[in-house]
Amino acid sequence: MANTQGRDIFPPSSIIFLLLQLLSWKADFSVSGPGQPVLAMVGESVKLRCHLSLNISVKDMEVRWYREELSPAVHLRKKGKDVPEEQMWQYKGRTTFLMSGLAQEQAVLTIHNVMVFDNGTFHCKFKDGMASAETTLWLRVAGLGSEPRLQVRAGRDEGIRAECTSEGWYPEPRVEWRDFRGQTLPSTTNLTVSPTGLFEVVSNVTVWDRGMGNLSCSISNPLLQERMETKSHLPGECSAPFDLKISEHPRHSQAPAP
Repeated sequence: MANTQGRDIFPPSSIIFLLLQLLSWKADFSVSGPGQPVLAMVGESVKLRCHLSLNISVKDMEVRWYREELSPAVHLRKKGKDVPEEQMWQYKGRTTFLMSGLAQEQAVLTIHNVMVFDNGTFHCKFKDGMASAETTLWLRVAGLGSEPRLQVRAGRDEGIRAECTSEGWYPEPRVEWRDFRGQTLPSTTNLTVSPTGLFEVVSNVTVWDRGMGNLSCSISNPLLQERMETKSHLPGECSAPFDLKISEHPRHSQAPAP
């Protein structure tokens, strides 16, 4: 009678199960990122970070940063090398992968010269063989525009018309006019978008009280606790229309929390 005891100890199904367990243990990792949106200023650099949950080597893992589609990627790294051939053209020359982060189970991507196009979601994906895990990050881009320029024009039989202009804002800025008492004034504001996606501001207000004195125009970014403000001293009675260009320097100040 043949001895089958050795074959019964490790049947084929058990071996397959053990192999699957070993593979799943190796692939049992997750990826996480910051819980809050990352804020970046237009024209500056920003670091996006994600990390693994386990203390395992990620040196030879595939790390892919992407937007809506897996390919082309924002930045792709395979077998310890960058793969520029699979990179989105919008990020050519604008990304750097931080090598030192791999020793700490992190994938740190630096985006240089931040632009409006970068606003939105990014995905960070680790892949090890057939196993993979990823997380999503939110990048909020902000642009603090140029110092407002204020021009005042007064007519003989009409009110005083003031115009405030500025450019380079993102997202859509808030414009506010105030009189010398600090009271808000009704105004008309037109916003246009430049080819780079930044907002340009043209805001107008008409003042009928020539004795009002000072007038201010402030522009603020809803994502930043900052605003740009310009003040002007209104002209008094006059006999002919004229243009008054303001020489007072605009003020850069903290905006009240929204």
